[in-house]
Amino acid sequence: MTIIEQGVLHIFRLRQFYLNHLKRKMFNKIVVLYSAVMIVLFAIAATLVYQYQTQRILREQTDANLKSAHVLNIYLSRQYESIQNIFQQIYGDATLSDELIYFLNNEYESYLKYRLDLYTKTGEQRLRSFNTLLKNYLEQEPSAKSVSIYSYPNDFDMHISRTNQQLNNESGSKSKWENWFARREQHSWDTMPLNELSGSAAGSSARSYSYSRELKDPWTLERVGMLNVEFDARQISTWLESRASVKGRIMVLNAQGTVIYDSEDVYDGQTYPYRLEPEKAGDWVELDEPSKVNMLNVGNAGLSVVGIVSKSSIEENTESLRTGLILVTLVFMAASFAITFTIVRKFSKKVQRIIRSMNRIGEGDLSTRIQMSGEDELQQISRRFNDMGDRLEQYIDKMYTSEIKQKNAELVALQSQINPHFLYNTLESIRMKAYFVGAKEVGQMIYSLSVMFKNMVKKSTMVTVEEEIDMCSVYLDLFRIRYEGRLETEIEVDPEIQNLSIIKLLVQPIVENYIVHGFRPLEDNNKISVRAHGAEDRVVITVSDNGTGIPEEKLIQIRQTLDKVLQPPDKGYRSIGLMNVHERIVLNYGSSYGVTIHSTEGQGTEVRMEIPKLRKGETT
Repeated sequence: MTIIEQGVLHIFRLRQFYLNHLKRKMFNKIVVLYSAVMIVLFAIAATLVYQYQTQRILREQTDANLKSAHVLNIYLSRQYESIQNIFQQIYGDATLSDELIYFLNNEYESYLKYRLDLYTKTGEQRLRSFNTLLKNYLEQEPSAKSVSIYSYPNDFDMHISRTNQQLNNESGSKSKWENWFARREQHSWDTMPLNELSGSAAGSSARSYSYSRELKDPWTLERVGMLNVEFDARQISTWLESRASVKGRIMVLNAQGTVIYDSEDVYDGQTYPYRLEPEKAGDWVELDEPSKVNMLNVGNAGLSVVGIVSKSSIEENTESLRTGLILVTLVFMAASFAITFTIVRKFSKKVQRIIRSMNRIGEGDLSTRIQMSGEDELQQISRRFNDMGDRLEQYIDKMYTSEIKQKNAELVALQSQINPHFLYNTLESIRMKAYFVGAKEVGQMIYSLSVMFKNMVKKSTMVTVEEEIDMCSVYLDLFRIRYEGRLETEIEVDPEIQNLSIIKLLVQPIVENYIVHGFRPLEDNNKISVRAHGAEDRVVITVSDNGTGIPEEKLIQIRQTLDKVLQPPDKGYRSIGLMNVHERIVLNYGSSYGVTIHSTEGQGTEVRMEIPKLRKGETT
């Protein structure tokens, strides 16, 4: 068998499996669909939980890193302030200032003689000295390793530590110090140790950084030397660990980007190869790897504390979380599938039993019954199925009886359609008879009545505006003939709206209301006007008269009844004709259309109807 034939065979088997176990098995579809939905939901839930926990861990580590940066910022600020305090004490005290300048501008032997003369002159047993000030500073500042003072005019330096004091007057080092001065003019903070220039510096330079500042003569402002304070970088780690839970990487950079301190000992003393922008602090930045960066400036010290939380450190903390979520999700998926399969299989067996019984009924075995326990919907179906078997023969008999009754109803309906035509033809015969005997007015009235009757029995519920107004005109003709000389009618229809659609018998009940309630049969100045015109997107039909009018209390009651259209009627006033018209308009066109009424007792009434402009076949 070739590969193509094997592929075709596999496709055929898959199709057969789909037809036999999915397409034709509703409960199998439910299991598959429900399982798919649960898998998607569990996957989404696990993803959301993982994302939330990842963001939480990221936020916690970033906050912890920022806290460490703040702690280090305070530490460095205090260091810087303590150094500045030394200079303030030296330059603020004339004795200390003069002593230091004399020390830098003269040989060491001359300086010792100067000190002896000063002691003799003042007579103080404990004479203040810059040397003592610097030793006290070293005792009070644990992170400071040593203090060095270099004399530029005489090319010597003095190194002071906690344990000793050493003077180095080796000649030929001035050129090295020139380079040192040039470097320190750019940045006061550096990792270049002083013992690279002078052998007088004791101890190792590993993990250290220093701060340097020029010493100037306060009178001439000429540079006479430099003071250098060297700090132990390991004290930074000790400080951080004692005051904050260090997360991520912490670095200290000077203004030129040289790394003064690196918690991971990678870039110590080197220029940091990546550009850090303060405005991007808190964002993801591409460094050695994508990282979150916190950046703080150390006051006026010219230093920046940088906190870095790498993406890999976040992933290390979330790896166990990810593994746990995957396992929990798989367990829930398996449990959900097992529970669903068990429940659905139970219902599937019940449905199969019902299907088998239905097939037996279809084959003619009307004695088939379903025995099923429980109180669920399937048990109700089984009970109804058994009832159906018991009553099937009765239903067959009733079906034949119903067919006979249906035929009789159709015959009655046909007969009812013939009767209106018979009555119309009869009225026409009476009208012709009236004309033959000379009763023309009677004939005219019968003609008007037959026209009205003919229009009323038409099946169509929609007519044109012109047809509806003509119907009202015919109706008024009957009463104009009856009350000869006592009723004046005025009909006015805008030609633009004549062919628009309107509900049949919408205007006639309003006209009839006037005849019944407003017409004054003993007076000869009765007048009714029917006007129809267009107004933007509406057709406005106004029926006005000069009849008896409506009392104010009754008018208020009518308006309240109109406002409550489509609500159950109350026991108060209900104008059948007016409410019928208003209700039909609202039901057909919506509540923005309808009937409004204005009336003054003794002067007349005006009823205004508004419907949308629609042609035949159109709907709102």
